[in-house]
Amino acid sequence: MNPELEVDADALRRAAAGVAAGGDRVGAATGDEPPVPLTPRWAAADAALLAGAAARGQLALIGAGIDETARRIGEAAAAYELADARAVTRLRLTR
Repeated sequence: MNPELEVDADALRRAAAGVAAGGDRVGAATGDEPPVPLTPRWAAADAALLAGAAARGQLALIGAGIDETARRIGEAAAAYELADARAVTRLRLTR
């Protein structure tokens, strides 16, 4: 096992921003609802409305999950930087 691990925190932050942007796009898709035609009233109109509401709910959950993933990636970048800072401090104290 190699104890050395290199992490590019800036790349992680960029990745987190890209993931968050994707989550925003997924969440925004919940607002793209076409207008419901009032006439003629089709027999499947109520079922279509329910299906649309279910799909919007699922998209909202997926978008929230993606946003949570982006947040965790950002936290990981911060944790790696904090660990590096602690290691630098320990190394300086040994001199």
